[in-house]
Amino acid sequence: MRRRGLPVGPPPADLMDLPLVPEEDSPFLRPRVRTRVRTRRRGRAARIVLLLQAVAVLMLAGVGAWTAYRSVATSERLRVQRVEVSGTHFLSEGEVRELLGPAVGEHILSLDIDALGARLRSSPWVEEATVTRALPDGLRVQVRERVPLALAEVDRLYLMDSEGDLVDIYGPRTGVFDLPIVRGLQGIEEAQRRDRARRAGALLADLGELGQEISEVFVEPSGDLRVVLRGPGEVLLFREPPYRRRFLTFLSLRRELAEKASGALHFDLRFRGRIYAKRPSATVRDGASGDSAGAAVNEKPFSAPGARPSHPAAEAREEERGANVVLPAPPREDRPATRLAGVSRR
Repeated sequence: MRRRGLPVGPPPADLMDLPLVPEEDSPFLRPRVRTRVRTRRRGRAARIVLLLQAVAVLMLAGVGAWTAYRSVATSERLRVQRVEVSGTHFLSEGEVRELLGPAVGEHILSLDIDALGARLRSSPWVEEATVTRALPDGLRVQVRERVPLALAEVDRLYLMDSEGDLVDIYGPRTGVFDLPIVRGLQGIEEAQRRDRARRAGALLADLGELGQEISEVFVEPSGDLRVVLRGPGEVLLFREPPYRRRFLTFLSLRRELAEKASGALHFDLRFRGRIYAKRPSATVRDGASGDSAGAAVNEKPFSAPGARPSHPAAEAREEERGANVVLPAPPREDRPATRLAGVSRR
């Protein structure tokens, strides 16, 4: 009887007569009994030898690193020979090198970059400076200079920037600058002088290229700005921004203002949507008739396009307050009308 191809029944007699061989562990199988391997302890001498070997390796590495550092530190190829300067308009490259001090010729890796930037910023012409290494032997210097906007009259004339800082003395070296003069800074404390200078600088910075139309700016103790224009020499009064928009409005009405307010002492641009004119009080004192006076000056102010109408009483207070900023007001019975007839832009 067979099942699945295998004989079924008792084993053959020849297999039963084989002698039994004691079972041995196969060399390809894990042993049934594990043998514990004991680690061999190193003696004191072996540990000392190992320690000496480690110390020797560390000494060799340190000597190699020191030798490499000395060779780099004393390399003539890493000494500063080139200085690349960008961003300067008034300062020359020689002046920048002078501000850098003994950096040229020094080893580039030993330079204090932050200290070099501080030396550059010590110049009144330098607003910001950045110094970076350009290996192997160069320095890159990026400079942002202060931009003079005016000449400040203090004890002498100084170039002044938009922050009210004095940049340099105005003289033969800086005579190429044709800038408006800022007055009203003499005989006052330093903090007050800086505040007035900042107000004038903010006006000129807001005007931008229109500042070429200005001859001088006088800063009043009240903080108002009296601006004298080039050419015909009209006097304008400013107080707060936006300076540029109000100045453009005046320029658009300049010819009509000159016709209807000829001989005006100043034009007041301190109030929104209105331009007030101050005429000499001598016009009335000299016997000019009311009709001839009214032909040049009327009871209404000039109105900027798109201006909102204001209350008559408020306009009267603004007019009276604005007319007394530059010139003393005439007596009450002789005070002329100061507001101009409205003009619309064509």
